[in-house]
Formats: sequence, structure tokens, C-alpha cells
Amino acid sequence: MTDVRLDAVESSGLQAEGAARARLVDSVRGLPSWAVAGAGVVVIVVVWQLVSLSFSPAGDGSVPAPWRVVVTLVQDLGTGVTWNAIAQTSASAGLGYLWGNLIALALAFVVLLLPFSESLATQLAVVASCVPLTAIGPIVALMSPAQSRITSVFLAALSVIFTTTVGALLGLRSASATQLDVVRAYGGSRLTELRKVRLIAAAPSLLAAFKIAAPAAFLGAVLGEYFLIGVDSGLGLQLLAASATNTSLQIWAIALISAGIAGLAYFLIGLIGRLLTPWSSDGAGKGMA
Repeated sequence: MTDVRLDAVESSGLQAEGAARARLVDSVRGLPSWAVAGAGVVVIVVVWQLVSLSFSPAGDGSVPAPWRVVVTLVQDLGTGVTWNAIAQTSASAGLGYLWGNLIALALAFVVLLLPFSESLATQLAVVASCVPLTAIGPIVALMSPAQSRITSVFLAALSVIFTTTVGALLGLRSASATQLDVVRAYGGSRLTELRKVRLIAAAPSLLAAFKIAAPAAFLGAVLGEYFLIGVDSGLGLQLLAASATNTSLQIWAIALISAGIAGLAYFLIGLIGRLLTPWSSDGAGKGMA
């Protein structure tokens, strides 16, 4: 009897613990997204501070204290040199983002119109994803004229092709079979299916792919600036200069600027996607992520 009572007490305790955990999970899920994001930032800053203290008690070592990086960041943003670098890198990223997405959409449309080309198109997208950017960058730089930003644009475009191609194919193939049958019954061609049905069905997945590709394009543009010849402005070049002088505060400040711009691009395109496709409830975005 004693064992039975102990088992009953233990079972009720486990049930109470499980219920408490469920309530905690539900309460966290009920929090607004800005509160969760803010809590995440606080955790990152606390961990950053602890790591900084473990490397250098004074907070000025290879992992500087967060407040020192923020001071340097504010000082940098107060100069025209930094804003010019941001503008140059953002322009290269934007141009690469445009070209990369156009190439990816062209590959996806070709696959839909000519199904036998799927193997070749997907292989091209996979190759674009697998090619090491640090290996292809110097080759593109040698083939580019001096004082041009072609390498930065090229690496930005290369960084988005695979993501957008996959998102476009998933979206274009998610069209309703019934709607496609109606188009075919009225004599519509594959191009008509694409225009009338598939593009509308693909909108959520396409916008989710665009959202994910935006930070990749920016970071690809920053990396491409490592190989530029005859160009003296850009966040990547500032990172190189700071690394050469071993200025850790400058390196961390530029890294935060780059991360902030990439995150802003992700947020803005996601916001545009929610406005244009409110029916999707970001389901496609979650599937892509």
C-alpha cells in the first residue's frame, strides 16, 4: 500500500510539473514578438559582457565590453566616411540582390515551362550555393576592371540564387490542381498557367525567399569588398583596415553595423510580404526558415 501511495504522489507531482511547464510555454508564446526580441537582445548582451570579462577584465581586449563597442559605433556613425561606406556597400548589395533574384526567377520559370530542364536548373542553383565565395572572389576580381565594384555585386548575387530558386519552385508548384485544370480546359498554355495561377499561389513563398536572401546579399557584398582593386570605400574595406591595425573596437562596431543593416533588410522585406500576402500568415516564411 505504501508503494502504491508513493507512486500516486509521484505521478501527481509529475502531472503538476508538466502542467506548470505547459503554462510557462503558453505564457511565453502569448508574449508579443517585440518582447521576445527584446529579451533575446538582453540575453545576448549579458553573455557578451561575461565573455568580455573572461577575456579581459578591463573590457578592452579582443572581445571588448558592449558599452565600449556602442560608444565606438556612435562615434563612427557621426562621420561621413562611415555613412559613405554604408551607402557604397548597400548599393552593391542591392544591385547583386536584384540580379541574383532575376536569375533565380528565370531558372524557376524555365523549369515550369520546360520541365525537362529541371535537373540542369537545380544543379546550377546548387553550384551557386556550394561555390566558396572566398575562392571565387579573387577570380572575379582579376577578371574585373580596376576601380569597379563588380566583385562585390557578383558575390551578392551568387549568395541569393539558391534560396530564391528553391522558394520560387516551391511556390510555383503549390498552385491548386483544380485551378490549373480549369486553365487547361479552356485551352490555356503553360505560360497562361504561370501568369494566371502559379504566380499568385507562389507569392508567399517568393516573398519569404526574398526576405531570407536580403541579409545574404548584403553579407556577400561585404565579403566581395575584400577583393576589390582600386576602391577605397565600403564596410568590407573598413573591416580590412581595422583588422590590419588590430583595432578590435572598430572591428566589432563595423560588424554590428553590418548585422544591423542585414537585419533591417530582413525585417522590411518581411513586413512588405505580410502586407502583400496577409492570407499566408507567414506560413511560407516559417517553412522556408
